[in-house]
Amino acid sequence: MDKKAPISSTAHNARFIQAGVNAAFQDRIGKATDVEFNFLGPSTDDKGNFVTDQLVEARISSTRQVSDFRGVRLAVISAGTWHWTTTATENYADLPQSISMTRDPESMIALASLIVGNMPILRAQQGEHVAIVAVDFHPRLEFRQALLHGLRHSRADEDEKAPTLTLARYLDMDSTEEEPYVHFSDGTTVCFEQADHGVHKISSITPGFGATSILEDGFYLGVENQLYFQGRFPAATIELDVDKATATVSYRGGQFAANAVLIATISAEEFTWAWADPSLKASAAARWAGSLARFGMNEVVPELVRPHLPLQLARRQQLPHLALPILGIWTLAGTTLSDGRVGLVLLDAPELHLPKPTPTATAATLEVSPPDWLDADRARAAYASFRGVDV
Repeated sequence: MDKKAPISSTAHNARFIQAGVNAAFQDRIGKATDVEFNFLGPSTDDKGNFVTDQLVEARISSTRQVSDFRGVRLAVISAGTWHWTTTATENYADLPQSISMTRDPESMIALASLIVGNMPILRAQQGEHVAIVAVDFHPRLEFRQALLHGLRHSRADEDEKAPTLTLARYLDMDSTEEEPYVHFSDGTTVCFEQADHGVHKISSITPGFGATSILEDGFYLGVENQLYFQGRFPAATIELDVDKATATVSYRGGQFAANAVLIATISAEEFTWAWADPSLKASAAARWAGSLARFGMNEVVPELVRPHLPLQLARRQQLPHLALPILGIWTLAGTTLSDGRVGLVLLDAPELHLPKPTPTATAATLEVSPPDWLDADRARAAYASFRGVDV
């Protein structure tokens, strides 16, 4: 850790490390059903002050095992205020001290983890206050998986290059830069795209299943489905029922019902995958969106793992179209949600299924050119295979 750098920026750059450690800890303990804490020795001195570095034993039970850990109390939240209770703070002059917890304490949790070498943090009820406990757990992280776990918590406006390099240094890995790529000594190459001044977003990780390959394979089939939808149901409007995962498609001349998968939401400035939207992720309509995140983790596709992205960058990368071939649903439409945002949905109904290909429909489809960063020949070959046509 660079102790000369501001503690806030140091913690910000360590967030991929902490995400990887927390994921490894969660994998170790499984889904917890019960957590017991045993605080060793007195919690306060004879003057009522919190003692420093109180040792703690934690027993975490899950459906598959019971795990015991040693730990140390780093802080307490008492009467809505954070109080440090550890000597680990002594070397950090700019570390926030006693502060109000009227806002979310996650930033302080990150600082607590940082000052003890990125250990996992648990919260425990201790009398009338909440104890912040660091658990003695130090896993060996796998670089690419830790990157992906970090991306799962990345905000749209956050730089991802500095945390990536910090994670690599934590794992004693060397790196060489060849703009826009950074090559790492474990064989991983990460490509960064500049979203804004000082903000670099990860656009690819290799080895991995590149998003461009997914888009190439599904490009023309998606085009034909959109042309069919727009041609057969002009000026259609979509009314989504998020609780039933269905939609009513209304058009000039009638309407029909369709199954609907809500894949993302759009605000004025930000694209958010539905699996990460707090108000929608538990809905029936967004349930299948979680498959996109799981695919991204398994196949190393950062675009599917990151919850948010600036809207312009998401459009440039054609993020919604990644969902079509993965979920196998090919009609993409927009709808207005109850809070006024735009929801992106995939629709499936017999009325939307393509008829057998015709020369006219195939020619119209192939007239659409893919972006120049996609391989047009691969896209045409994939379409020919899907539709059984000669191109």
